[in-house]
Amino acid sequence: MIIARYLIKEIAQTLFAVCLVLMIIGLSGQLVNVFSDVAAGTLSINTVMVVLGLKSLKMLMVILPLSLYLAVLMTLSRFYHNNEMAAISASGISQLYIVKVIVSFTLLFSILIGIFSFQIIPWANGLQQEITMKIKNATELEGLIAGRFKESSAGVGVMYIEGLSDEHTQMQGVFIQQRLKNKAELIIRANKGRREINQQTGDRFMVLENGVRYQRTQGKLDYTVIEFAEHGVRVQEKTSAIKQKKQTALPTLELIKKEGLIYTAEFHSRLAPVMLCLLLSALAVPLSQTSPRQGQYLRLGLGLLIYIVVTNLINVGKSWIVHGKVPPMLGLWWVHAILLTLIIVLLMQQLGFRYLFSKEKQ
Repeated sequence: MIIARYLIKEIAQTLFAVCLVLMIIGLSGQLVNVFSDVAAGTLSINTVMVVLGLKSLKMLMVILPLSLYLAVLMTLSRFYHNNEMAAISASGISQLYIVKVIVSFTLLFSILIGIFSFQIIPWANGLQQEITMKIKNATELEGLIAGRFKESSAGVGVMYIEGLSDEHTQMQGVFIQQRLKNKAELIIRANKGRREINQQTGDRFMVLENGVRYQRTQGKLDYTVIEFAEHGVRVQEKTSAIKQKKQTALPTLELIKKEGLIYTAEFHSRLAPVMLCLLLSALAVPLSQTSPRQGQYLRLGLGLLIYIVVTNLINVGKSWIVHGKVPPMLGLWWVHAILLTLIIVLLMQQLGFRYLFSKEKQ
């Protein structure tokens, strides 16, 4: 039908614009956080684009349902403000038909949300977990930046280099200060340095050239000074056990087979975005009804308030599932039931009980 195509076209255009704006705002904040981690040495420059891409995917999981909700709300509010909805009603199109058109469009959109929620996001969480583990297991040399002091992960010393090659293998102007286990203080100053790996043991070393080593015991003023042409410093790697995948990184089919409240809560949290798409888009129809004299986006603030309340209820409900305060079978269905009840009440208020459940006339 012409009205249905026109309505879907307007919603799709608004959806694209809203999603683009929200993504730009979200990415600007993520860029600051990512480059702050790079500057602090906790994130390798080689993984910046990968981490940023994974964060963007997870942002889309939040932005897409919200964008669809706002797109429907803004489009219908504009229709009411411009008297287009009055013309549509005069042609015999009921509000219940508008709901049917929008829900039909949302069903197709919810398939995309389902693919993101059940497939793409768990894969992204798993990949990010692997990157995090690699960073934790990386040597202290991985995060070095020329011209900047770097504190060791254990907080027992600092390292500074004046120059660093592109491959991070050759160093110039190396300074190391370290507190040893016997409470001795060690200071090493070398003109050059390089990274080497023992082929037999796999141990990693930083080989320093043309330097001086100072060592003293705490509480004493005398230093032991050693000049060296070449001195090897074993780089201790952070060792951490290989952890199992978190529930957020488990494939959905594997998640369903798991027993435990934490896995039940994760499954319901993956289902929640799909349900939000369907219910919020239907809610936007009665919520957007305004008179032409009222503001075009009068109900936008109320719509955002409802969205914030619902998302907070979902977070609370997930916590209740984990702590056993809600039966696993009930899950988050009570949140969706509240939203569905609100939709029915608003439609009944605008259309009347008898009209809502009577046979619709085109």
